[in-house]
Amino acid sequence: MPLPSRCRNYIFSEDGSATIEFTLLLPAFLGLIVFAADTATSFTRQSNLWNVSQQTARIVSRHGLDAEAAAQYATDLLRQGSYAPEVSVTVDTDTQIVTVVVTAESTELAPFGIISRALSDEVSVTVSQALEPI
Repeated sequence: MPLPSRCRNYIFSEDGSATIEFTLLLPAFLGLIVFAADTATSFTRQSNLWNVSQQTARIVSRHGLDAEAAAQYATDLLRQGSYAPEVSVTVDTDTQIVTVVVTAESTELAPFGIISRALSDEVSVTVSQALEPI
């Protein structure tokens, strides 16, 4: 038994299919964009941890700051709002090595918290450099 022409037109019509496809794919597309932004921000902030650690180790190795002042210097550079990562600066006078360790919570590195689930709880950066002779 053939369907009436109005019903047949309604069932086989493709009007609005682009709208339905858009609404189905929009959450996945937005999720991908948020994931990419979270990953990029996390890696940028981790790179900043690395750069500040290297810069601090270089200043201390050239006798520009002592360990305590260097730790405060690095903390001030790495502060993000009310959060500041832990900074430890040690100078071993026997081996003439400066070691800077910066530890940050992964949830503070990723603004949306998506990538922090894949990372460990903490991200740690360690830089060692030889003391230069005076």
